[in-house]
Amino acid sequence: MKIFVILLLLLGLTGCQLLATQPAAPEVVVPELPEPEPEAAAEPEEAQLALSDDDSSVLAWLQFRQQVLNSSSLQREQWELDSSEDVAAIQQSLMQLHPENNYLTRFRAQMQLGEHLMQAAPDLAALFGWDLAFNQKLLEAESAISALSRSLADVQQEQEALQARNRELEQQIEALTQIETRLNQPDNGVDHE
Repeated sequence: MKIFVILLLLLGLTGCQLLATQPAAPEVVVPELPEPEPEAAAEPEEAQLALSDDDSSVLAWLQFRQQVLNSSSLQREQWELDSSEDVAAIQQSLMQLHPENNYLTRFRAQMQLGEHLMQAAPDLAALFGWDLAFNQKLLEAESAISALSRSLADVQQEQEALQARNRELEQQIEALTQIETRLNQPDNGVDHE
């Protein structure tokens, strides 16, 4: 067994020596390219909101959604809407979908946005579909919380009523216990004639 292990070690060492004697691959020299001269920075075009699927329009809507999400309610009230009636209606609906707005406002905005998206291009409508789906889940969660709050309030009222009834029964038991104690006491010189 020892001989077998020694032979394996010798074969391993021989293999390592053979690998070390192979010539190394030549290094590839990459010529350095001259750095391009900086061109005058072109002003990025302001992407316009539109109901089309072109890249600039979708990017503009993405930026608008981000701005709305990061804005305060005062900023949203003072927002300047697009001149196009259809685009302005979608802008208004998206601003009303903001999570800080109340349930009823967001519910109405959801309905309005759904109607306006019929006029938008398919990819843009799919993008806003995410807003609608998120808002729908938020509305459902708020409805569930509201229902649980009402249920909790009912349970608390029932608990208070039961506690009041319990106190009343404890007072009655205490009164009956006192009466029983008096009845079980021997007469203390009281004349019952």
